[in-house]
Amino acid sequence: MIRGSEDLRRTHSDNIDRIVTHRLLGPCIMLGVLWLMFQITFMLGAYPQGWIEAGFKALSALGTEYLPEGYARSLIVSGVIDGVGAVIGFTPLICIMFAMLVFLEDLGYMARVAYMMDRVLRVFGLHGMSVMPLIMSGGIPGGCAVPGVMSARTLRSPRERLATILTAPFMVCGAKTTAYLMLVAAFFPGNPTQAMFFVVLAAWAFVLLVSRLLRWTVIKGESTPFVMEIPPYRLPTLRGVAFHTWERVWQYVKKAGTVILAVSILMWAVMTFPQLPKDKVDQFEAQRQEAVAKVKADNPTASEEDLAKLTENATKPIDDEQHDVALQNTLGGRIALALKPATDLAGFPWQANVALIGAFAAKEVFVSTMATAYSMGEVDPEESEGLSERLAADPAWSLPAVLSVFTFMLLYTPCMVTVVAIARETSWKWALFSVFGSMSFAFVASVIVYRVGLLFA
Repeated sequence: MIRGSEDLRRTHSDNIDRIVTHRLLGPCIMLGVLWLMFQITFMLGAYPQGWIEAGFKALSALGTEYLPEGYARSLIVSGVIDGVGAVIGFTPLICIMFAMLVFLEDLGYMARVAYMMDRVLRVFGLHGMSVMPLIMSGGIPGGCAVPGVMSARTLRSPRERLATILTAPFMVCGAKTTAYLMLVAAFFPGNPTQAMFFVVLAAWAFVLLVSRLLRWTVIKGESTPFVMEIPPYRLPTLRGVAFHTWERVWQYVKKAGTVILAVSILMWAVMTFPQLPKDKVDQFEAQRQEAVAKVKADNPTASEEDLAKLTENATKPIDDEQHDVALQNTLGGRIALALKPATDLAGFPWQANVALIGAFAAKEVFVSTMATAYSMGEVDPEESEGLSERLAADPAWSLPAVLSVFTFMLLYTPCMVTVVAIARETSWKWALFSVFGSMSFAFVASVIVYRVGLLFA
C-alpha cells in the first residue's frame, strides 16, 4: 500500500516535470515564479511595512520630544532608532520572501531548477549542482552567502566548486535585499516588481559572466557531468514552512539587534564627530536671523501662523546647508570626500561612500547608515519624510548614479562573515582574491554603467 502510493506520487511528479522542466516552458515558468514572488512580496508587504515605519517614526518623535537636546538624543534618535528602524522596517517583505522560498524548497521545485539550469551553467564553466549554492546565496532573494558557500562542498570538481564559491556572493542575499528594497522604493516606486526582477536577472548574468572569465583564466579545466536524483513533489506543511520561515526571519531580526545595532552606533559616531567649529555655526545662525528679519519686513501684516510658515520656508535651505556642511566635516564625511575623486567616476553621491564602507561588516548597514546620514539634525521626526522619500528628493541621485550604485552593491566585496567562510572552504589566498577582485570588478562595472547611463540621460 505504501509502495503503491509512492509509485503513484512519482508518476504524478513525472507528468508534472514534463511541463515544469520542459526545454522551453521550464525557464518561462521559472521566471514567472520569480516575478510572482516579487509581486506578492510588494503587494502584501506594503501594509505591515508602513505600520512598522510609522511606529519607528513615532518612536523618533517621542525621543526628540522627551530627551534633552544633545549627543545622547542624537545617538538614540538618529543612530539607534532611525538606523536600526530602517532595517527592521523591511522585516515584513523579508518574511514573505522567505516563506515563499521555503515553500518552493519543501515542494521539491528547487531540484527541478537545478536540473534545468545545468544546461546553461555548463556553458559558463559551472555545474548543475552549482545552482543550489547560488540559490541559497540569494539566487532567489532572501538567501545568505555563508551557507551558500558552505553548500558548495557537494560539487565534486575543485574547479567548479571554487568558481561557485567566488561568484555566490554576487547573488541578492537577504542583506542586499534590504538595501535594494529601500533603493527600489525610492527610485522606482511605480514599478518595484520589475526593478527587483531585473536586479536578480543582473545578478545571475554577472555570476555567469565572471564564472566564464574565471574558468578561462585562473581556474581552467573541463566541466564534469551532471548527475542528480530528482525527488517527487511533496506538498509542504504549514508548520514546516512557518518554522523554517521564522527561523530565518529571527536570524535577520537578531542580526539587526546585534551586529547592525553595534555598527549603526559606530557609524553615528563617525558621522557626528568632529563637530562644526563655533565660527561656522555662528555664520549659519546669522544667516537664519537675517532671513527671519527679511520675512518679517516683507510681510508686516501677516498673521503669526502665516509668519511661522514663511519663516520655516526661508530658513529650511540654510538648515539643509548646515546639515550637509556638518556631515562633511565629520570623520565619515571626510573619508567619503577623500574617496570622492575616485567614486565621482562612478557617480556615487558622497553619502553612499561611507555607507558602502560600513556595509562591508554587513550589507544591511548600508540602509542604517543612509538612514542616519539623512536624519542627522532632523528637527521633527514625526513630520519628516521616510528614508526613501529623502533619497528620491536628493538631486545627487540621478538615474545613472542609482544604476551605478545598484551595480556596485551587487558585485563588491562580500561581507566579513562570508569572507571568513570563503577562507575556511578554500584558503585565505582565495578569500583575499574575492575581496580585492570583486571590489575592482565592481568599480569598473559601475563606472561603465554610469558613463553609459549619462549618454542616454
